[in-house]
Amino acid sequence: MIVSTITAAKTFKLVELADSPIFPHLVRAADLQPDLSSPGDEQDGSGFDLETLRGRLVELSSGRSSACLSLSCTMLLEAQKHSTPVVWISVTRDSFYPPDLAANGIDLSLLPVVWAPDIRAAVRAADQLLRTGAFGLLVIDLYRNGRLPAPLQARLARLAGHHGCTVCFLTVKPEAAPSLGSMISLYARVSRSRIAAGRFRLDLQVVKDKRRAPVWRHVEHIDGPPGLC
Repeated sequence: MIVSTITAAKTFKLVELADSPIFPHLVRAADLQPDLSSPGDEQDGSGFDLETLRGRLVELSSGRSSACLSLSCTMLLEAQKHSTPVVWISVTRDSFYPPDLAANGIDLSLLPVVWAPDIRAAVRAADQLLRTGAFGLLVIDLYRNGRLPAPLQARLARLAGHHGCTVCFLTVKPEAAPSLGSMISLYARVSRSRIAAGRFRLDLQVVKDKRRAPVWRHVEHIDGPPGLC
């Protein structure tokens, strides 16, 4: 299984490809109007989907990275089912396990990955990628890096809103910890529990949502990879 990878220092090459006539089939994310209204198994009110999150900065956090990785996998699958271009940026090599994503239906050939040495490099890569307007979902795995300067947040929020892209940060921190900052539009805690052999429940508790009140929850049921069955 092959995942397309690139370092943050060479992200501009990916940006150039987005505007290259070599890829005439490439459609910018802002031009796509898919029907993404596919709710989860249980929730209060509307579902947790890319249509709801379009143009926003989102933070998914958990005490362990596996819960957030599992939920982000459902977001990637939803995006790919609707031909929405996605990219994964990570500051840690201890990120997702490609065979697990493939086993859950993710097309790895359509998932470029950017490895960044630190949080500022990750934001610079996200900035360049957002400016192309080619992506509908950017997942940025910050792992235990819980600080994101306000100016950087504001820049990404402006670009995400302009291009209609969902920027989803994944963080690992204690339950009582606050969000990355004031520009995060939706902040949620994610937990995972086993409900049967090879079957897991993902509980998403939204603790901040600038477009909706009061706080709400969402539930997904997923099949676990062989190692967790």
